[in-house]
Amino acid sequence: MQLKGKRIVITGVSEGIGRELALQLAKEGAQLALAARSLDKLREVCEACTSFGATAHPVKADVSVEGDCERIIEEAAARLGGLDILVNNAGVSFMKRLQDCPDTSAYEKVMAVNYLGAVYCTYYALPHLKQSKGLIVAVSSGQGKTGFPGFTAYAASKYAMHGFFDSLRIELEDDGVDVQIVC
Repeated sequence: MQLKGKRIVITGVSEGIGRELALQLAKEGAQLALAARSLDKLREVCEACTSFGATAHPVKADVSVEGDCERIIEEAAARLGGLDILVNNAGVSFMKRLQDCPDTSAYEKVMAVNYLGAVYCTYYALPHLKQSKGLIVAVSSGQGKTGFPGFTAYAASKYAMHGFFDSLRIELEDDGVDVQIVC
């Protein structure tokens, strides 16, 4: 796929996969809207991307908040003139056996960030991506396919992503929007 000039939103860019993906896409000449919770880290990534000559707009947001997801997409579409690709990368991990948890609040947080954040961003991006015949990318994990002791919350959130995006791919077959899950 030719990435030069593609209008791309990436969530969770403050570190790890999201940060590196933003830098690599910047080198390819993509137009980027980058989202993260940490404004300082977000600004650093945007500056690094612009040093490669790319356009990189920062959007401070928490994907577990639906209104923030709507704002990510609307700001990105307005600044970039539409959207071609959405990369749902934001995520959190949690390692603790269920029996060792004092309550289930960590399960709610992991599901809100890893699963619902991707659903919210995809929901608001879908009209733009239908127009451009774009691409939705869900960054998941091998734990979305098989469980692993101590990672029940994380694995459950990634299983949910797989079910959602596999189903969405089928729903969008006739709309020209592709859906990819990356593990």
